[in-house]
Amino acid sequence: MARSIRYRFLKFIFLFFLMMVFGTSCMFRDLKKEVAEYEELYALAGKVTQSSHKGQVIVILYTIKDNRKGIVEYTLTQDKDLFSFMVPEGSYYLAAFEDQNSNLAYDKPEPAGYFGSPGLIVVSPDQLRAEGAKGIKDLNIQLSPGNDISTDFPTSLDGVTFIPRSFVKLGTIADLDDAVFDSENGDTGYWKPLTFLRNCGIGVYFLEPYDPHKIPILFVHGATGTPRPWSEIVEQLDRDKYQPWFFYYPSGLRLDRLGFVLNNIVKALHQDYGFNTLYVTAHSMGGLVSRSFILNSYNDKQDYIKLFVSISTPWNGHSATAKGVKQAPAVVPSWYDMVPDSEFIKSLFTKKLPPFTQYYLFFSFRGDCSMMMANNDGSVELSSELDYRAQADAVRIFGYDEDHTAILASKNVINQYNLILESMSEQPKGKQ
Repeated sequence: MARSIRYRFLKFIFLFFLMMVFGTSCMFRDLKKEVAEYEELYALAGKVTQSSHKGQVIVILYTIKDNRKGIVEYTLTQDKDLFSFMVPEGSYYLAAFEDQNSNLAYDKPEPAGYFGSPGLIVVSPDQLRAEGAKGIKDLNIQLSPGNDISTDFPTSLDGVTFIPRSFVKLGTIADLDDAVFDSENGDTGYWKPLTFLRNCGIGVYFLEPYDPHKIPILFVHGATGTPRPWSEIVEQLDRDKYQPWFFYYPSGLRLDRLGFVLNNIVKALHQDYGFNTLYVTAHSMGGLVSRSFILNSYNDKQDYIKLFVSISTPWNGHSATAKGVKQAPAVVPSWYDMVPDSEFIKSLFTKKLPPFTQYYLFFSFRGDCSMMMANNDGSVELSSELDYRAQADAVRIFGYDEDHTAILASKNVINQYNLILESMSEQPKGKQ
């Protein structure tokens, strides 16, 4: 199984070279369309506060049409009463109500409310770009039985587009065998990131409800990945001490954006749960996303990330992506950041990791003879895995005779990983 995953990864890395020979494929045309549409969309996200919890909360998105408020679409709140929409540039309103009689219609005196009183939400790409954001969050709504939203807004949902789920996940509980983590979805996240966002979302998944007595370990997959390959490591964790969390994201998106989003998601989880310690473990390209997240977190004066372990991370990118950026019919956005010595990669090393974060670097070196890569682990060149800048931050470096994917199931790797966890737990509490 590990070998098949490995070759699937290689297929994506080198596919565009075949396209140069055999012509432009539908996949690249779809990619180009997906990326263009994604660039035109922005997120609106918030939380609904309700008191009765007697029915499902429905959130309605409005815009102005011919000087009148018109419904764009509606959704249901999910994890922690969260909601989210993806919208183009424009002006919007938000309203919500608790559907106590389950008829998908607002009926007085069902609890209801607006964002603001109500407040106009202006999605301005120039303003968001200046703020380094790809959307507007904290659009929170308080429901009250005394509010009658039908006075100011239409509430009939007949024929209105229904968005079945929030694409932002904050602590959604799932099993690693769930279909959402199938490898096909990992592929989709790389080649069709917008489709992935709509179908799977983006966020942090739990295997169990949050336990304040266990340290959360955040696992971050790499390109074309899903959380499922972490199963071997998770099975051998001491689950009395640790609770696994998984960042699941479309790996085709820009890596700095993913680091930014992950930081906001973890901050929201921290606000909910108040944990003092978080460990981060990342595979492959996920190490780049994780370092970006950790630096963002430190910049926001957060001090709970005490351990960072990277496994087979291409710290100086992948040379194949440079050829892809120049020659492919369409470019996977993350390729720009994976080009060796890209601005993104340089930005990861302009600052050191936080002084309270212990970093361990694991690398794999069982590779193939290749005319396209120097010494490698079957997917990533050793010169990238062992970039001197990453080594300089590492407490220790561990090398394994495994290929790029099989390293996640290696007994020696898992044993050493658990020893590191034990060493962290033996430190004085002030350092945890």
